Amino acid sequence: MRRREFIAGTGIFAASALAGCAGSKSPPPRKSNVFETIEARDGKIQVALEDDTWVKSRYDGGSQNALPDPDEVGGLNPVGSVRAMGKGGGGRGATGRATGGYSSAPKTHHGRAWWHGGNYAVNWYDNHQDAVTKYGVGVSAFGVASLGSSSEMEDNAPGAGPVPWDCRVSNPNDTETCAVEREGWYRVGAELRGKNGHDFDWECVDFEVSQQITGDGYEIQKQWKVSPRI
Repeated sequence: MRRREFIAGTGIFAASALAGCAGSKSPPPRKSNVFETIEARDGKIQVALEDDTWVKSRYDGGSQNALPDPDEVGGLNPVGSVRAMGKGGGGRGATGRATGGYSSAPKTHHGRAWWHGGNYAVNWYDNHQDAVTKYGVGVSAFGVASLGSSSEMEDNAPGAGPVPWDCRVSNPNDTETCAVEREGWYRVGAELRGKNGHDFDWECVDFEVSQQITGDGYEIQKQWKVSPRI
């Protein structure tokens, strides 16, 4: 297991980021296997990567970069970012985050709410098996950013993709930290590269950080897997 530690900084409020496609016929988010756990320990946000990181995509990278694709491996982890402007709403599937809906949203195999996920996703993937390929990826960068309070998230929730990171490290190998100063919503992101160097953009998870009722430190709640539509 590879581990990276961050203490999420709060000095910079993450502005509205990049959103995926919207609309009543939009495809579902991409599936992937990137983050194993995201936890709060000793005042830090600790991120553990999966040992086998991969992403599903409609990118045609050739068979030498493709992986076998048993659907039971990795479950429903979406990944990446689409370079489109706008706020993180619209289109079909679960949206929620600071506005609610976590308990009723479809979940990934890690128990995270699946942003823009829904029953339509199963049918879409069944109908597009020939167009989707599974690729092994590496993580070229990490980022952690404060997204503000619940009310700020309600007004300006970012879409899928990178935001102005409070902490960022390229080619991460060691522990990286920055100070926690308040509760609120945060984003953890991983920038992904294929074995042939292809840019698969960012895999992100949004979550709420709150102080523990008893004892010192923080706890992480309501994790949402935030990814572009495939």
